[in-house]
Amino acid sequence: MNSNLEERIATLCARYGQRELLKAAEDLSSRYQCKKSHHTDLHRIVYLATRMPATCAVLKKVFSEISVPKTILDCGAGPGTSIWALFDFPIISLTLLEKDLEFVKLGKKLLESQPFEVTWKTQNFLTFMEKAELILFSYSLNEIPQENIPEVIQKAYFQTENYIVVVEPGTPDGFERIREIRSQLLQLGMSLHAPCPHHNTCPMASPDWCHFSARLPRTSLHRILKKGTLGHEDEKYSYLIASKKPHNPHGSRILRHPLIRKGHSIVDLCTGSGLQQKTFTGKERKNLHWGDLYTS
Repeated sequence: MNSNLEERIATLCARYGQRELLKAAEDLSSRYQCKKSHHTDLHRIVYLATRMPATCAVLKKVFSEISVPKTILDCGAGPGTSIWALFDFPIISLTLLEKDLEFVKLGKKLLESQPFEVTWKTQNFLTFMEKAELILFSYSLNEIPQENIPEVIQKAYFQTENYIVVVEPGTPDGFERIREIRSQLLQLGMSLHAPCPHHNTCPMASPDWCHFSARLPRTSLHRILKKGTLGHEDEKYSYLIASKKPHNPHGSRILRHPLIRKGHSIVDLCTGSGLQQKTFTGKERKNLHWGDLYTS
């Protein structure tokens, strides 16, 4: 995570005692699991410290799968995490939709004196009509009723000039939302970029689910609030990238950490022919990582 952002979050947290921060972190964890909002400034600030770093790390990995366009619309932007994930990309226009006015204030505060050109809007996506080359839903669709998601996705299809990117928690529920959105976008005629290496029916069957992991270093504050002992965190996520422009996916997606054995590695792959397990030997096996696209 950007060092300027870390410093600004730490400064905001310094207004509170450690006991207050820990209690708010516990509240936030339960709210995250049951999809409740962050109703006080303290909860929002603790969200910045505990959730923003992981979300930023995930978005960086997701955006690395494509050539990021110059105009982006982030729906349910929270405190503007996507801005920091896009720090090194030549974005011309970034519009952030967020209904929580206090989150918008925090997001703007974090951006003070930073060279970002962003537009904040506090309206609902369903009433927002401006187009963008990429429409992003990052951990935001789980905040609306399940039955309303198809309407939101259909509007995004008509509104985007090319990409729709969806990121969800790496849980069975999160993946199920991704799977349903995948089917809808294919029916609308979109092409898949990632993680799927094909346009066929998703071969993943319960109780398994398709998810990946982003590793990020923990600051001392992050370790305290998350009650972690390790110097890093592994954030699990599911995602989907689709485009209106035709794209022929290829290769095979590595679905989990390879099993390392003496002289060889066993790798689970999603391929155009379904789920497969392949054994690799030699130097090639050292460059196989969970989430990567393998091209033989």
